[in-house]
Amino acid sequence: MHWYDGSLIAVKRKEKGWTQQYVSTQTGLSRNQIIAMEKGHFTGGIKYLRKYLEVLGLKISFVEEQNDLPQLDELSRLFGESD
Repeated sequence: MHWYDGSLIAVKRKEKGWTQQYVSTQTGLSRNQIIAMEKGHFTGGIKYLRKYLEVLGLKISFVEEQNDLPQLDELSRLFGESD
């Protein structure tokens, strides 16, 4: 399960013309950590992901998960059912 889309990170890095090795040197993170972050597979501490994002000018934000499924009362209205 991916809890973030790492492709945005890779795109931003490439826009800056940076290699993964350059980012590794700038952040003190291993190249393997950089690769994992860009693939959305990173399972290390969030402080390491944050460190990489800061170098890129990105930040972490939390959003409430949206449940697009209709609720029971909405289904009743849709199908014209009443209690």
